[in-house]
Amino acid sequence: MKSKIIKLKPNNIKIIARSLLAGKTIVIPTDTVYGIAANAKSLHGVENIFKIKKRPKKFPLILLTDSITEAKKLAIFSPFEEYLASKYWPGPLTLVLRKKVSNIYNGDKRLSKVGIRIPKNKEVIKILKYIKRPLATTSANIHGEKNIRSLSKLMIINSFNVAFAIESEGNMSFKESTLVETKNKQVKIIREGAISKKLIYREFENFNMKILRHRQRH
Repeated sequence: MKSKIIKLKPNNIKIIARSLLAGKTIVIPTDTVYGIAANAKSLHGVENIFKIKKRPKKFPLILLTDSITEAKKLAIFSPFEEYLASKYWPGPLTLVLRKKVSNIYNGDKRLSKVGIRIPKNKEVIKILKYIKRPLATTSANIHGEKNIRSLSKLMIINSFNVAFAIESEGNMSFKESTLVETKNKQVKIIREGAISKKLIYREFENFNMKILRHRQRH
C-alpha cells in the first residue's frame, strides 16, 4: 500500500498521466477532501470508481477541469452560472450544468446534467493540464462513510484498480464543495459545503439586481 503513496514530482507526472489515460483510477488531493479520480472520457475508469467506492450510479460523479474555457466545452452555462464560476473558481463550488457532450462519463448515461468545478489545488491542475481531459471524481471514502483526513488510512488504496495515491502538498479544508443548480431562473443549493447557502443566495440577488439596473438604463 505504501508504494502507491507518492508526491507529484516532474519525473512521475507522466506515469500518473499514462495510468489515467489507460483507464486506471488514482487518489488525489483537492482543496476540499481527498478524492478518487479517473479520466472522464474512460468508461472503464469511471466504472471502476463506482465499484471501488461501492457507490450507486444514481449518485453521479463531479468533473474537474482546469479552466472555465474547458468547462464550457463540456456544459452549457447560464449568465448567472458563468458569473458564479468567474467569481468562485478555482474553489469549492460545484455547478450542476446541462451536458453539452456525450463522450464524458459521470454515472448513469441517461443523466442530462453534470457537476463541474475547478479545484484550487496545484497538483490536480498540473494533472489536468497534462492529460488535457476532465477528471471524474468523488470523495475517496467508501460510500456512506465519513471523509478520512489521513491518506494512509483510506481503505480504497488497497484496491487493485487504484494505481497511485498522491500525497497533498497543500492545505485541505475537509469540507465538501457546495453544489449549486439553477433551474427556471431560480437557484437551488443541492448540498451546502465550504461556501454557505446564505452567500450563494446573496450572489443570486446581487446578480439579478445588476441585470435589472442594466435593463432600466437601456
